[in-house]
Amino acid sequence: MKTMNFTLVTKEGRKELRVDFDKVLAIGFAGRDQVKAMEHIHELEKLGVKAPESIPVLYPVADLLVTDEDYIQVLGDKSSGEAEFLIVLQGGKIYIGLGSDHTDRDLESVSIAKSKQICAKPLSNEVWLYDEVKDHWDDLKLVSWQVHNKKEVKYQEGKVSEILRVEKIIEEVSKTYPDMDNMIMFSGTVPLLDGFVYGDSFRCELQDEVLQRKIAHEYKVEVLG
Repeated sequence: MKTMNFTLVTKEGRKELRVDFDKVLAIGFAGRDQVKAMEHIHELEKLGVKAPESIPVLYPVADLLVTDEDYIQVLGDKSSGEAEFLIVLQGGKIYIGLGSDHTDRDLESVSIAKSKQICAKPLSNEVWLYDEVKDHWDDLKLVSWQVHNKKEVKYQEGKVSEILRVEKIIEEVSKTYPDMDNMIMFSGTVPLLDGFVYGDSFRCELQDEVLQRKIAHEYKVEVLG
């Protein structure tokens, strides 16, 4: 069991939230629109990644890889982040956060499951109550940027309506993991704007224009060796 301290941001204010978790999943190929999901699959096929037999795919992630630090260390220069909303389940409540499913793209061409275990999984230490955003959920937006050659470029931009709804993800996961308390799920991501970019840092946001707030996270990427 791992423990992380989050800040729960609500309409009433902010308070500390301790989250104990022992299960982490990365949801793959989770596009609500199957055409969009296939776009992501084709992006990976260009790197030699074998297409899955069915989607979505559940990839277990070691809980020790989850971090709210502002930097990570990776092997090789072919890794990149992916902006994803988080589903945090604890005590019968659903919290929404922001994370990056940072992935080694070279290893991904060999095994997606193994590639999920080689990189840290950065996340923001702020979360929202799902109940506060459920009624306008599809209006939320994921945006990310990469710093490449000392220049920041927009990497992803799309609404969460492109990804399976929270309830559908929970339904799919419960078929394999009936006990879902103390679980964190990386939701799957929105398509890339212009293919893979490997940068020195990654910045992402989950934007809620209805409540005029956002969750943001940024981290540097240090290549070892």
